[in-house]
Amino acid sequence: MKVLHLLVSSQIKEQNVAVIQRDLQDGDVLVVSPDKKLTAQFKAILDKQLVQKTDAQSEISALVSTIKTMCGDAAFHKEVDRIFERVYGVLCQGMSLSYQNDSLHTYLNAYLVQVCSLCVSSLLGRLKVVDSRDLIICESNNGISVVDWKLTEQNIQELQKGEAVVVGGAYGRKITGEISELGKHSSELTANIIASVLKAEAVRFYVTGAGVGQNRLSYEEAAQCFSGGSPVYPPAMIPARNAGVPIQVADFAQDGKVQITISEMRDSEITKGISGVFVSEPMSLVTVYGTGLLGSVGISSIIFDLLAKNGINIHFISQSLSEYSISFAVKRVKAELAEQLLKVLVDDKKQTQISDLSFSIRPVSIVSVYGQGIKNLPGISGKVYTALGNEGINVIAASQGGEELSISIVIAEENVEKAQAALIALKG
Repeated sequence: MKVLHLLVSSQIKEQNVAVIQRDLQDGDVLVVSPDKKLTAQFKAILDKQLVQKTDAQSEISALVSTIKTMCGDAAFHKEVDRIFERVYGVLCQGMSLSYQNDSLHTYLNAYLVQVCSLCVSSLLGRLKVVDSRDLIICESNNGISVVDWKLTEQNIQELQKGEAVVVGGAYGRKITGEISELGKHSSELTANIIASVLKAEAVRFYVTGAGVGQNRLSYEEAAQCFSGGSPVYPPAMIPARNAGVPIQVADFAQDGKVQITISEMRDSEITKGISGVFVSEPMSLVTVYGTGLLGSVGISSIIFDLLAKNGINIHFISQSLSEYSISFAVKRVKAELAEQLLKVLVDDKKQTQISDLSFSIRPVSIVSVYGQGIKNLPGISGKVYTALGNEGINVIAASQGGEELSISIVIAEENVEKAQAALIALKG
């Protein structure tokens, strides 16, 4: 048997459903969850009524209408109406709360997952639907959900055998019955947990546009190129990796054919050299510089704590040995917020240790080469920089992880296509 994973979109295409129908066999498990767009629409509804304290009934009606277009099954439409009547009732009660209740948001988000599960079940001929909350049991450890593997394995082993089932995957529950969030990319984690327990032949993720352009990846390589388009969140791969279950990425744009397989690779299978190249989404390079950095313990912590508290993730870091400057990349959409925060920090004269501190922000792209075959390979950096130099491409900043599995290079945006072509020529 195999485990399949599908993010449900408001634009479900008939050909995509046909691919799932073709691939889904007796005994298989299909894990489904709403995509980012549906999740964002639902979040806006929750925020309007629970945070802004404004009635969101019209927005709920619009979302219900959208969801009904996903499937023409009249019985499904009745289920959607019933579920969202319940959601609206809870929202009306929640408006009386004087604070934002995270557990209430989690409770309501689970309804959207349920709706998507019922939709897919209807499209595939009314398959049995199982809630991931009835499978994955968690306990809290310092605010982080930790899977209770003994109880979880017992629940998953009891999945009805012989026929395919749909699992609404995104949440677990505590022994006390409370809903438990599984963290980022929780439905991917759900699929990999189920695959690991059932010792599936593979766990397959469906996407539109595989993005990586590499037929075979090790788990380490897949983790390295996640920011460049690998569709499987690295921490979510851990259960499948521990159980030796291969992870497949199938592309709807290629009739659902498996384009990428992620699995363990023996030393004899590793080719010396670069396995692949990926380009980041638009980034901005922030460079903080000045004598205020020199020998000042904790300055980097002050900067990064400030960004973290405001939801800004760091995707690249490079610091000069002189300690005079430190550069880091943030997503372009976060650049304006980062600038506002750093302006306040730099202008704060109360912190005398950073009185001589300035910063600059510029739009950039990051091109990375990766592969297990570059580890302990002398001269690989030289080849990379020579290839870029031959194309007249200036390297603004660079960084290599201590594990030696990737080299990331910051360049001007206009040089991306030339850089990518030059580095792809080095593959193998």
